[in-house]
Parts: sequence; structure tokens; C-alpha cells
Amino acid sequence: MEDKTTKNNFIKEIKHQFMTYRNGIVSDALRKAGMPYDVIFGLQIPDISKIARGVKSENSEEQQYAIAEYLWEERKIRESRLLACWMYPTEMVDTDKAIELASDVMTREEADILCFRLLRNLPYATELLPTLESNESPLISYCATALRRNLE
Repeated sequence: MEDKTTKNNFIKEIKHQFMTYRNGIVSDALRKAGMPYDVIFGLQIPDISKIARGVKSENSEEQQYAIAEYLWEERKIRESRLLACWMYPTEMVDTDKAIELASDVMTREEADILCFRLLRNLPYATELLPTLESNESPLISYCATALRRNLE
């Protein structure tokens, strides 16, 4: 990203929106269901999508990629991980990055959103399937199943 201050301002705005849309009932239900995050705001998918549209409209692809990388690395915050799936520009995600992301999913929800919002839209999506399907990790295998489902 061109300027660290600009990125930090967008991240601060995103976190503000997480607080604005937070839903305690959903958050409590997800926490009780055993989600592995320290912070769960309880945002629903349409809320995350709305935030993504706003951030994407104000940033170049390079900026979107930098924001996505930052959000994906926030492993303790559910909404950051999910929003990152919207933020990665498909033109900037190569095969290695796609496999890296799929290999790093923490929950089935992340796998579903990653496949629906990003992986299925990649021009080489079908080429990812053998690599993901051959992995012994249950979550990566699930990611392969989710991707296959989204491609059909």
C-alpha cells in the first residue's frame, strides 16, 4: 500500500464498522458453537459484504490486496478473516497464494466463504482441486469439497 497511514486508517474504519454491525446474539451463538476466535463481533454475511463493497470502492487493487493480507493475518478475529475473502483481487492471487489461503482456513465457514467469494472466481480454480483434495487435513479437504460445489 502506498502509505502505511492510509492502510491504518482503512483498518481503523473497518474495525469501527465491525463495532457498528456487531450482533451479540450471533456472537454468543458462534462462541457457544466452539468457533476458535478470541473476538467474534457476530456480523452476518450481508454486513461483511456491505463493508467489503465500501472498502473496495475506495481502494486500488494493490491497496485491496494489502488490506486483505492484513485482515487474513488477524487469526483471532472472525470478521477480519471473512472480510479478507472479499478483499483479495482475483487478478492478484496466483496458484500458490490460493493454495496457501485454502491451507490456512480455520473453520468450515472460512472455507465456504473463501471458495464462494474468491477461489471459484479464479481462472484456474479447477486446477486447484487435485492439490486440495489430496491433502490429508480435514479442513483443506473440506475446502476442496466447497470449491467443487461452487464450480458445479
